[in-house]
Amino acid sequence: MKHLYPGVTKTGLPAIKRIVLLIAILIYSAVALAQSLNFNTPVLESGTAQQQGCVYRFSPITAGGNIDALVKVDSLIGVTLSDIDATPSGSSTTALQPQMQSLGGVGYHYAVFTITFVNHGTTTPTPVFDFSSVFMGLDGSNQMTEFNAITVSNASWQYVSPTPKVAVTQNGDMVWGTATSSDPTGGQGVDETDSTQMFKVSSPATSSVTMRVGYYQSSNGWKGNDLFSLNIRGSELAAIILPVNLLSFTAQLVNDKVWLAWSTSKEENMSHYSIERSYDNKTFDEAALLFTADNPLSVNNYSYKDPVKNVTGSVIYYRLKMVDKSGKYKYSEVRSVRLGNGTDSARIAVYPNPVVNELHISLPTDWQNKNLNGQLLSIAGNIIKTFNIQQSATIGMADVPAGTYYIKVVNGKEISTQTIVKSRN
Repeated sequence: MKHLYPGVTKTGLPAIKRIVLLIAILIYSAVALAQSLNFNTPVLESGTAQQQGCVYRFSPITAGGNIDALVKVDSLIGVTLSDIDATPSGSSTTALQPQMQSLGGVGYHYAVFTITFVNHGTTTPTPVFDFSSVFMGLDGSNQMTEFNAITVSNASWQYVSPTPKVAVTQNGDMVWGTATSSDPTGGQGVDETDSTQMFKVSSPATSSVTMRVGYYQSSNGWKGNDLFSLNIRGSELAAIILPVNLLSFTAQLVNDKVWLAWSTSKEENMSHYSIERSYDNKTFDEAALLFTADNPLSVNNYSYKDPVKNVTGSVIYYRLKMVDKSGKYKYSEVRSVRLGNGTDSARIAVYPNPVVNELHISLPTDWQNKNLNGQLLSIAGNIIKTFNIQQSATIGMADVPAGTYYIKVVNGKEISTQTIVKSRN
């Protein structure tokens, strides 16, 4: 490990081309990252099971074990509650999934639930930070049209797919989504792979949310069961904002050294940058430490050359650990460099795999600095997405259904493919 003072260029504009979009970095410690809240094995806390007014406790719902959820059945309008959290075969084991049966008749049929987040084993409300809920499987038929609504403080929302089959409106802190498709791909269950039937509602922090789930029934005869699925995420700890903007971070092989370069601005109260290196993208060790520049208000450019002449692996992964004077820190995105060692020097590298939101792709050394075409293919060979790549590329995967896919890059007569798995979370 090396401890260095920075070799920086202080100027009004960065010497290294920066990312156009400047985003203030939200910093989380490892335990503060939003995770799926685990709604499993409910226990009746009060009232009569599956009746209006009853309360169920889900305990605990966070990975740290400090928060429970109390789910109260506020209202049942034209429905009976078959199950507060049904988990039929193939459905989510962490989502909250109420199942209801219609009492028949034309009109709105729905249930209203209030979810209160409390300290584990108590009834004392406590906030969940970075809260979000994805409403899944909103569809309909020739007899009914499903809807979900949520009221949460400081609500914001977004579609999960660029081609949604859901119409969403917002009135203050209430967000309402209604299915626009009458083709129920999931039948009576929930199709968790169809992002077109989803929308997401978020809040910086909340201790209580109210959810309305149900459907508009257009004919008298139907009295079937209907399942709803709410994938809820959050964190036990609040976000911490570090006073730094990371404008760019690159890694490039030059001769027998990896040249790492990054640009920052607004470094008030920053302490140092730790360069961390890994050979498997899992275990990272500190390779060098650079202290911040003298002028925290300007744009500062940093660089470090990591000798890799004697490295026997084929790929090295790098990340920055940005640390302020109080010890709070944030990791950058991982950058990879392919050395061309080993037997797979003509293979593209992809990570993370499985992937949830973003897939990073890097080229082998001999292929770099060429404008190559790449494709994301289904297992049947259908083209899902296309992209251009010279050294590395990032493609969004949030709108891609869960399953197995291929990444294909063509360099003249050479073709390299990698199998990837898209995960739900």
